[in-house]
Amino acid sequence: MSVSLTPPADLRPAQLGVVLLGRVILGHIAATLVDLAQRGFIRIDEIPRDDDHDWLLTDLRDQAATRSGLLRFEATLLDGLFARQSVVRLGEVRQDLIPVLNRVRRQLYRDAVRRGWLRRRHHDRRTAAGEQLLKQIQSFRRELRALAALEDSVTVGYLAPYATVFGLGAPGAVRFRAEDTETAQRRESEVHWSRSDHFVTSWLAVCAGFAQSSAGLGRHAHDGQSGDFVQQWSAPPEHGHGSHGHDPVHGGYLGGHEGFDGGHHGGGHSGGGGHGGN
Repeated sequence: MSVSLTPPADLRPAQLGVVLLGRVILGHIAATLVDLAQRGFIRIDEIPRDDDHDWLLTDLRDQAATRSGLLRFEATLLDGLFARQSVVRLGEVRQDLIPVLNRVRRQLYRDAVRRGWLRRRHHDRRTAAGEQLLKQIQSFRRELRALAALEDSVTVGYLAPYATVFGLGAPGAVRFRAEDTETAQRRESEVHWSRSDHFVTSWLAVCAGFAQSSAGLGRHAHDGQSGDFVQQWSAPPEHGHGSHGHDPVHGGYLGGHEGFDGGHHGGGHSGGGGHGGN
């Protein structure tokens, strides 16, 4: 197995996710943010607190060597998230971000249609080219899962955003307390995967707050959507009952964390099929 594992067709995590599910879900956005951090467009810092923790997101686009690597949906996400600020605290992000997320979702669908992966009128159905790409994605997932089973987080740490899309959490070996300085120094190269996993959980908690705010849902119904944030951002039914239970926001972000032995915790994410066909 090659240690230089790369996603097929140079897909970004959210692009891979929309081909896999035929739908954009909240975990794809979290994976995008982690991917943007790895590529140097933003910085994500954990802020420990007595009873909890938060995250500080810093816009580094002005310091990036080039912005040409940003796809349209990525730029839309960052523009909306920072909104003329250079630093944003994740815990302070409010439902005003919903229209931005909706625009990002539409741009991802249009991107997939333009590239010939999804059908124009039925975004949840892949084209023949999309089905071929799905086979490559499934092969990539098997290889990534095999590396994760070996707890080879040094090798696959840079693929953490893709592990997020597939529901692969950080291996147990890198799930340590941040204040364990000796362990942190010994496994410094492995921290990022573990922290990205924690960041995803925090992101989903923030989004759950959007869903619970009836005022927010009603206010943004004019954005060309039904206003039902939960329904729009949940995984398809067969993917929506994962390790986070039946909460359509948390359970729908991936459809269940896959175990490193190839099993599933709580059911959910199947092979990614079921949304194809003509």
